Formats: sequence, structure tokens, C-alpha cells
Amino acid sequence: MGKPADSAPSTRPLWPKLLILALIVGFIAIAASLLPRGFSDDFTQIGKGGNIVVLVHNHDTSNSMELMNTMNKLRDEYEGRVQFLVADKYAPEGMKFVETYAIDAVALVFFAPDGKRLETLYTQQDEASLRNSLDQVFHV
Repeated sequence: MGKPADSAPSTRPLWPKLLILALIVGFIAIAASLLPRGFSDDFTQIGKGGNIVVLVHNHDTSNSMELMNTMNKLRDEYEGRVQFLVADKYAPEGMKFVETYAIDAVALVFFAPDGKRLETLYTQQDEASLRNSLDQVFHV
């Protein structure tokens, strides 16, 4: 009992598999591009010539998460004019920032290009009020 004479290996076209793979890779790329960019915690940028806003962030509070989302919505609008940083209260660099500037709650801290602390906001900011604060403090 041998193999039947007409049992040749399957020669299905390869293009359907490649098409599905390309669609999956494309979907992943699009999904990744829609994710918010991360915020820097490079506080050495303070005083180096740019307007900076630092969010003192506590990931355990919903108002801090909402404020981060609001900052993220405005980030592209102010790109090149304002740099947005985050001081996570539970990360070493964030804790150092909190101690240095004596911030005890979720806050937005505004710094001038020369590093001078201009203002600290402790109240929740919606998109319009944060835009207004940025425009007034930095005159942009």
C-alpha cells in the first residue's frame, strides 16, 4: 500500500496569508499611533529656555488621570511653545520634584524659560480653562 499517485503537496497560493498578515500589522500600527505619547520626566529642562508645565501626578486619583488626559489633548496645539512634563509622586524623580517644590497634592506647576516658578494650580482644569491658563501665564 503506497501513496496514491495523485497525492502531490498542496499548492495553495501564498497571497491570502500575506494579505491577512499585512492587515494585522497595519491594524497594530494604526492602533499604536492612536495611543497617547508618553510624558517626559526630564526636569533638567526647567530653566533651559522653554515654557514648561509640570503635572504633579498621583495615579491613584481620578482627577489626576483626567488632568493628564486634558494635557494630552492640548499638547499638539502648544508644541514648540510649551513643554509638558509629569512628576509621578511614586517615581524617584517625581518624588524629588515634589520635595524640591513643596507640592503636596495633584497640581500644575508653570515655569518660565529662565526656570522661575510662575504659578501653581491645584484646581481641576478642563480643556478650555487649561488653554486659558497656558495663554495667560505664558502669553502664547
